[in-house]
Amino acid sequence: MLCVRAPGRVNLIGEHTDYNDGYVLPVAISLETRVYAQPRTDALCQVYSETLDEQHTLNLAELPPPEQLPEGFIRYVAGVAAMVQRHTGRTLTGVDATLCSRLPLGAGLSSSAALEAAFAVLWDAIDDLRLDRLTLARLCQQAEHQYAGVRCGLMDQAASLLCQAGHALFLDTRTQATQQVPIPSAWAIVVADTGKPRALAESDYNLRRAQCEQAVGALQDVLGESVVALRDVSAEAGAQYLPLVEEPARRRARHVVGENARVLAFLDALRRADTAQVRALMLASHASLRDDYEVSCAELDRMVEACLQAGAIGARMTGAGFGGACVALVERARLERFLQDAERFYRARAAYEPRFYACEAVDGAGMCAG
Repeated sequence: MLCVRAPGRVNLIGEHTDYNDGYVLPVAISLETRVYAQPRTDALCQVYSETLDEQHTLNLAELPPPEQLPEGFIRYVAGVAAMVQRHTGRTLTGVDATLCSRLPLGAGLSSSAALEAAFAVLWDAIDDLRLDRLTLARLCQQAEHQYAGVRCGLMDQAASLLCQAGHALFLDTRTQATQQVPIPSAWAIVVADTGKPRALAESDYNLRRAQCEQAVGALQDVLGESVVALRDVSAEAGAQYLPLVEEPARRRARHVVGENARVLAFLDALRRADTAQVRALMLASHASLRDDYEVSCAELDRMVEACLQAGAIGARMTGAGFGGACVALVERARLERFLQDAERFYRARAAYEPRFYACEAVDGAGMCAG
């Protein structure tokens, strides 16, 4: 029996920038998905989810198109298989697999990317494909595009596959260059789940992306074809030319341009363990997501307030939005008191049942002992 673990991720800063060729800073966290698998002698893939109590079967030699598959986790498995087979020109080995996950569904912690990463690593090992981690991440991203219908960036898959323990992953989504950035050992990462399921529909997500592309088209008219994505618009150029863009594309672009600058500033603040600057940047990111990108909600706003009131270094919503979770950085010496106070403050303001997870920054997906 083989075992693969793949972590979820939380993004410290750099939200909705990845599909705009921008910068992101995710961390792989110690909430993970595991796949226990037994290779078969044929091309059948039988997958059972303990979390959902569902089982599905795929024929890897004759994979159906996505529209012929039921909604749910099997589309991600089929998508990974299809993209890996297309890339390698090989039919993958069938497996009997069981999924076990500690990742809360709907919290915006990339349970789908963890599932994709787990199967990518599994088949890479079983079939001795020897694909590098960045290639696996790209194939998982393509699976999400083509089989789940979400035009996501590369961040989630890269985080689940490339992160190193004790570090955040700085990813330039255009060049796909990465840096491992140490997280101060005195700081803990807390995922503060609002209890409100993430409700950013695929149509909403894709609409935000289309609005960013609309802004790029408008900016090309004044700045030229050198503007391929919002990544190419500096903060100074944004201040001068974004007023020419129609709403709401103007505010979507303003968020992305500002968020890219915040990521670069955050890198320096993290390396210096500058708590004041980290706090200011996380709060500015949340305000921009709330006001310009319009993907926050009352529960996320209240959770950020509760975390700050409980003494967090900084806090902001993380993930696609409209529910899900916030991320907070907390001094380890104050962690236990923080968890008690933040829960109490949030419960006093919101009707949902919160969950708090004190997480470690862990390695990306890999084979495990079981």
